Amino acid sequence: MTLHEEQERVQKAVSNSLSFVREDPWLAQRVLAKVKGEKPVKKKISAALVLCILLGLSIIGTAYALSSSQVAEFFGLHWNQELGESLKEGKVAQIGESVTIGDVVFTLDEIVYKNRALYGVGTARPVHENDVIIPMDIAENPEYFTISEEARTLVEKAKTSGGKMLTTDSMPTKIGVDEGTMLTPGTIGYYDLVNGDGSVTFSFEASDGFAVNEGTSYQILMESWVWQMNENGEKIDGTRMQGDWTVFCIPTVLNPSNEKNETPAVTVIEQDGYELVVPEAYRQTGTLPVYRAVEADFTKTVNPAWFNRSGAKDGADGMDIRLKDDRDVLFADHARLSLSPEALYYKEYADDAYANSDSGVIVDIIWMRKWENHRGEFALEKTELSGLTLEEAQTQAEELMEKLGIACNQYICDEALDMSLERIQTMGAIWEKAIVDGELLVDDDYQPYDYSAIPASEEGYYLHYSPLGVDVSAAGGRYGVSFYVNSRGIVYANIRNQFNRGEIVATPEKLITPDAAIEKLAEALGRSLSRYDKEIKAVQQVALTYEAVRAENKSEGMIFVPTWMILYQDASAARQNYSCYALLNAMDGTLIDATFQ
Repeated sequence: MTLHEEQERVQKAVSNSLSFVREDPWLAQRVLAKVKGEKPVKKKISAALVLCILLGLSIIGTAYALSSSQVAEFFGLHWNQELGESLKEGKVAQIGESVTIGDVVFTLDEIVYKNRALYGVGTARPVHENDVIIPMDIAENPEYFTISEEARTLVEKAKTSGGKMLTTDSMPTKIGVDEGTMLTPGTIGYYDLVNGDGSVTFSFEASDGFAVNEGTSYQILMESWVWQMNENGEKIDGTRMQGDWTVFCIPTVLNPSNEKNETPAVTVIEQDGYELVVPEAYRQTGTLPVYRAVEADFTKTVNPAWFNRSGAKDGADGMDIRLKDDRDVLFADHARLSLSPEALYYKEYADDAYANSDSGVIVDIIWMRKWENHRGEFALEKTELSGLTLEEAQTQAEELMEKLGIACNQYICDEALDMSLERIQTMGAIWEKAIVDGELLVDDDYQPYDYSAIPASEEGYYLHYSPLGVDVSAAGGRYGVSFYVNSRGIVYANIRNQFNRGEIVATPEKLITPDAAIEKLAEALGRSLSRYDKEIKAVQQVALTYEAVRAENKSEGMIFVPTWMILYQDASAARQNYSCYALLNAMDGTLIDATFQ
C-alpha cells in the first residue's frame, strides 16, 4: 500500500497515533524504506505514549449561527483545496474555550465532522507578550532549526524582547461518540502555522471508522504540551508542561442546502473470481457470534521486572533502572520498554548509542521477510538452534503473554522463523545491498555491519501471534504479538492488543454474503465517503474476520463483530500494483474502515 493520492496531505503531517504500528518504531529513525514508490515521511511522536496530567477541565461546544467554517477555510488553504471544499459540507461546532498550560494559552476554535473524521483548528498564544512560540514542525528537528530562516527570525525576536522561546503541541488522543468508549484514532495528522501576531494556529485531523464514526455528540480528549527551548533548537530539560482537556461538542450541518443527496454511479468491473476465506463455523451455520470487547491497558498491568533478562545489573527485582517514568523504562544495560494502554514495545540495547548491537540488527533485518520481492522467501527450517529450541522459545513467549493478560488459547502462532547464523548472513546481505542500491535510506554516518562476526549465541526464533478470528494484516496495527527469543531470553517484544475478547453477547441469525459486502463497498465509494473519486477495478480477496466496534447503544461499550475484509484494487492501486482494503460489518454492511478514508 502506498500513500498515492494522500501524499499531498501527508507532506503536511500525518502520523499514526497508535503505538508501534511499525514492527520497530525506532528502526524508522535509522532506515526509511522506499517501498512501492512511497516517499519517506517524518513521523511525529506517538500520542499514545505521552504521559498526561489530568486537569479535569470539561469544555462544552456546540454549533452557532455562522456562514463559513474556519476549519474548511484553513484546510483548503494549507492542506489542499479539494479537502477544504469537502469540509464545507460537514457538521460544524464552534468551541472558543481555552486552557492555560505553563506559559501558553490553548484555544480550540472549531471542530468539523465529515465522513468518519474530525477536523479541528485552534490557537496557541504566549501568556507573556515577550515570549515567542516556535512551531513543533521546526522545533522537533534541531538540524533544520539551525538553518530555517523562520526559526532564526523567531530566535532573534526572542533575544530582542528578552522573552523565552517556547514550542507547543496539541492534538486529540482519544475520542468518544455519544458518550461511548473513548478510543485512540488510528490516524492523526496535524500542522502548525505561525501568525503575524506571534500566536500559532494548530490544526488536526483524527480519522478512522473505529474511534470516529457517525453520532450526535463527540467527546475529544486533547493533549497539549509546552517546552522551553534554547537558541540552538534544543528543548531545555525540566521545562516540559503538559495536560489533558476534554471537549464536548454537538456538530450540526452548516449549510443544509449544500448537502449532496444524489448517489453517483459507481462501476464495479465484472470479476473473474476472488479468493474467499471463511472459518468452518461460518460454512456450517452462515453466521458467527458477537463478543464483548474488553479494553486492555498495559500501563496498569505490566511489571518492568518481567523484561530485561539480558544482562541487567543487580538491583531491585534484578534490575538497575537508569531512567523510568510510567510509560518509558530505560534499563541500565540500555534495553528499553515503552508502554501505552494498547501497546507494548521492548528491545534489548535499544538506546541510540547501542542500537547496532547484534540482537538489534537481527531484529531489524527480520523485516526482510515482508519486503517486496522477498515476501514468503523465508520459512521455518530448524526447530533447534544454539542453546534454544523452538518449543522453548514459544514457552517463554506464551508465559509472558499470560502475565500480560493475553489469553494464549485465544491466539495462534501464525509465524515462526528460525534465525540461524546462515539466515542472519543471508538477510544481512540483502539489507546491505538494498542500501548500496539506494532502496533503503540510512543516516549519513551509517556503517556496514559485519554479520559474519555475530556469534552463535545470538541465534534465535522470531515468533508472531495473531488473535483467533482477527486478520492483523487489515487491523491497522491494533492487534498482533511478536517476539525475538534467543538463549538469553526475550530480547524483543512488540505487542498490540487494544481489546480482549469477552463473553458472547449475541449471535445474528445470518450475515450478509461476500457479494453483498462488495456491493456495499461500491455503494460507500459512490456516496463519496472518500475525498477522492474511487472505482473498484478488481476484488482480490474477501475474508471473514472480527473487528472491535462500538455497540449500537454506544454507552454499552465495545463489541467484536463478524467483519468482511475486502482486498481490492482501484485505478491507482492497479497502476502501482498494490491492494486497498475495506472492512464492513458483516451483520449490516456498514463501513468500519477503509484505505480511502
